[in-house]
Amino acid sequence: LASVADSGSRGRCDMDDWVLDARVDQIRSFVSVLGALKLSKRQLVHVSVAERGMTVVAQDPSKSLQAQVNFRAETFPSYRVNASAAGTQGHVSGVGSAVGTFGLDLGSLIDVLNAFAPLDGECELSVRWPDRDNSLVLAALTVRDAADPHGRSARMCTHASIAPEVDGWSTTSAADAELVFRGERNAFAMPTTALREIVDDLEWPCAPMTIAMTTHPNASLSFSSRGKDTGELTIDVDASPGSTALSEFSCDEPGAWTYRHRFMKAAASSLPPGLVGPAHAREEGGSPTMTRVAIGEGGVVKIVHLVHMNRAHMTSGGHHHHHHHHSSGYGDSQRYGVGVGTR
Repeated sequence: LASVADSGSRGRCDMDDWVLDARVDQIRSFVSVLGALKLSKRQLVHVSVAERGMTVVAQDPSKSLQAQVNFRAETFPSYRVNASAAGTQGHVSGVGSAVGTFGLDLGSLIDVLNAFAPLDGECELSVRWPDRDNSLVLAALTVRDAADPHGRSARMCTHASIAPEVDGWSTTSAADAELVFRGERNAFAMPTTALREIVDDLEWPCAPMTIAMTTHPNASLSFSSRGKDTGELTIDVDASPGSTALSEFSCDEPGAWTYRHRFMKAAASSLPPGLVGPAHAREEGGSPTMTRVAIGEGGVVKIVHLVHMNRAHMTSGGHHHHHHHHSSGYGDSQRYGVGVGTR
């Protein structure tokens, strides 16, 4: 991390061959949301850059739990992807809709962002990739008035670069791993607080957790867990038309699916408490953070939290288990999508 005052130098950052060139105006928000991706002590993440936005993917060592955060292009004050520059600097080209992908150490990324956090609100942080070493480059330019009214304004550029990381999980597989959060035949949505309370209550039996959905004879949603010594605990949620407990309920393939409780807890509780917001609509003048749970092919459960931007800014992700938890950025431009998938 370096700071340069009144620098007139020209370098790599002036060249028009960045694949990614974006501006961040809520640094602390990004730090808090990215923190939800940590699944292991030393967490590597893979970043996928596309025209529609940027996806950051983490995976636990067992490869059975995956977390993603999707930052839509609209989340940034400025977001530009230069597809023609992909492949010109020796970095890994993207697959599918991704223009490029690269790996980073999550701890290093968060540490560097925290170093810029004191400038939050004073200037925008530029995020660019790749430089000649395939590194991610962050820079912030601040301009402050001189103490003397006739003096020259003080200009300071603070910049840092983060070297790429590579492990056995290839960047290609990371780009392919992005979870799709629409089109599933079974899905429901409820306030994040409500889902978190259900998952916490089902920890008592110390056993796997089952989600059951049906429409016969009536729409029904239940969560249960059966312990060898504690018996079965079941929590029913009102899924009838017009229910205030759910904002969405679709069940085209009735069934029951069982997941490890610790993975479901990671998926439901990945957000910092300050991001969750009120439990009920219009409580305290706000709206609740909503969570959408979808069960896809093979029983993969995908859990997406939609986080309000202003709430993220005030305080500050997701996970995936086969049953999966994932971070996703669908929703309006005022929200981050944090999702987790687990099997």
